[in-house]
Amino acid sequence: MMNRLLAAYRVEIQRRLAVLLVLSYVCAALPALAQNAVLEVIPLKYRTAEQVIPVLRPLLDPQGSLSGMQNQLIIRTTPSNLADLKQVLATLDAMPRRLMITVRQDADLSRDQATAEVSGRVSSGSATVIIPGSGTSGGVVGARRGDDVIRGRIEDTRTRDSDRNTQTLQVLEGNSAFIRIGQSVPLPQRQVIRTIVGGQIVERIVNTTEYRDVMTGFYALPRLAGDRVTLEISPQRDTLPSPDQNLPRGSVNVQRVATTVSGRLGEWMEIGGLVQSMSTQQSVTLGRTTGGSSDNRRILLKVDEIR
Repeated sequence: MMNRLLAAYRVEIQRRLAVLLVLSYVCAALPALAQNAVLEVIPLKYRTAEQVIPVLRPLLDPQGSLSGMQNQLIIRTTPSNLADLKQVLATLDAMPRRLMITVRQDADLSRDQATAEVSGRVSSGSATVIIPGSGTSGGVVGARRGDDVIRGRIEDTRTRDSDRNTQTLQVLEGNSAFIRIGQSVPLPQRQVIRTIVGGQIVERIVNTTEYRDVMTGFYALPRLAGDRVTLEISPQRDTLPSPDQNLPRGSVNVQRVATTVSGRLGEWMEIGGLVQSMSTQQSVTLGRTTGGSSDNRRILLKVDEIR
C-alpha cells in the first residue's frame, strides 16, 4: 500500500514539474515577442477604417492585430510588416477623384391618323342610295346635281412629341449616389362596397383619392481604373399618360433599367432603349381610317472628372 502511494506521489510531482517547465518557456518567450512587435495608431486622411481594413487584413502578419474606427487605424505587428502595410495604405488613402454623372432620358412619340371616305345621296329612278358619313366636317369636298350630293373627305393628322430629361449628380469615386425628383399625383379611385341588408345585397359606391409618386432619377456607383469608369446604375422614369393614350384611370408610364457598364471618362454611353410601334386600320362603307403610333426611347449617360 505504501509503495502505491509513493508511486502516485512521484507521478504527481513529475506532472507539476512539466507544467512549470512549459510555463517557464512561455514566460521567457513573451518578452521576445513583445520586443519584436510594435503598436501604432495611424490617422487616415481621405478614407475610413471600414474602407481600408478589408484590404489590409490579408497582408497582416498572422500574430498581428488590426482594428480601427472612423479615421484611425490601430495596428500591432512586426516592424517589417508595419512598413509593408504603410506602403499599401499610402495608395489606398489617396484623395478620391470627384466625378460628375450625367444621365439623359429621351422620349420621342409620334402618332399618325389618316381618314378617307365618301358619303352622300344618289337617286336613280325610284331608287335612292344614301351613304352616311362620319359627321366630321374637316377636309370635306363635294359635288351636287339636283338632289344628288356626293361628298369626299380626306384627313391626315400627325402629332410629334419630344421629351428630353437630363439629370446630373456629383459623387466621389467608389461611393454611391442617388437622386430622384417628381411629384405626388392625386388619382381618384372608385370602389364598390357590397353589404347584405335584410337578406339583400346592397351596393354602395365610395369615391376616394390616392396619391401616387411620379418620379425621375437614378442610383449610381462609379469605380475608376485610370481613365476608364465602371458604373453600376439604375435609372427610372415615370410619366403621366397623354389623353390620347386611352389608358385606364390611375395609370402611369413606368421605365426602369438596372445594369453595369464600362467606358471612358467624358464619353456618352447608351445603356438602354425602346422602340415600340403600333398600327390600326378600320374600314367602313366607301371609307377607311388608318392610324399608327411609335414610341422611341433612349437612356444615355456620361461620367466626367471634376478637376
